[in-house]
Amino acid sequence: MRVAAPLRLTALLSLVAMAAACGNDVVEEPVVPPGPPPIPAVTMTIENLTYPGTPPITPGAQITVVNNDLVMHSITSKRPGLFDYDIAPGQTVTFRAPVDVGSHPFFCRYHGLMDGWLSVREPLGSEPVH
Repeated sequence: MRVAAPLRLTALLSLVAMAAACGNDVVEEPVVPPGPPPIPAVTMTIENLTYPGTPPITPGAQITVVNNDLVMHSITSKRPGLFDYDIAPGQTVTFRAPVDVGSHPFFCRYHGLMDGWLSVREPLGSEPVH
């Protein structure tokens, strides 16, 4: 006996619907972003007219910037008013990271080719900081 194509399609769709309705009660864990977990404090040492790369940091993390060059530098947010500090040769500046999660680019007002960014991420299992 040959079953008509529409009837076979209906039977197949019914089986798919039943399988989907049977789902399981397993709750999937959230996907962990790649890379290391964010940290609450970081030190950046400027040398040879470059900012070092920094690991992800937590909202409001303590940032210490050390100027090992023989010239004045700044760490200035590309988002006006977020942060802007001058660092004299051989000096150190400490400030708090933005609390907004995301990428925060910055530059040196004295040297056009110096730039970098802060990656602010929530620690796993925590509530967002506002």
